Amino acid sequence: MHITAIPPHLMPETAQAPWGLVQDLGLTVAGPTGMDDLWRLEDLMVEQGMSLQATRMVYDRHYALERLAQAHARGDATLQALAQQVFDSFQRRGEWIGLVH
Repeated sequence: MHITAIPPHLMPETAQAPWGLVQDLGLTVAGPTGMDDLWRLEDLMVEQGMSLQATRMVYDRHYALERLAQAHARGDATLQALAQQVFDSFQRRGEWIGLVH
C-alpha cells in the first residue's frame, strides 16, 4: 500500500477526526445501481415535470419502486427504457424492490 505523507495542516477538515487523521482507503460504496443512471433518470424525470431524489433511490426501496413505476407509466420511451434498466439493476443486485412489505 502506497501512502503519501500530507502535512496535517493541508488536509481538509473532513479528513480529520478527534483522534487524528482518517486515512483514505480508496474504497467506494457499492449501490444497487450506478449513480450515473440514477442522475440521468432524475434529469429525464425533471424534464417530464416529475421529481426524483437520485441518492434516496439507493437506500429507500419503497421510494425507488414508486419513482420507477411513475417513470415507466409516463409513456416516454426513453424514460421507460431507463426506468426498466434501473429496476433490472436493483433486481440483479438482490434489492428486490418489488417485494417491499
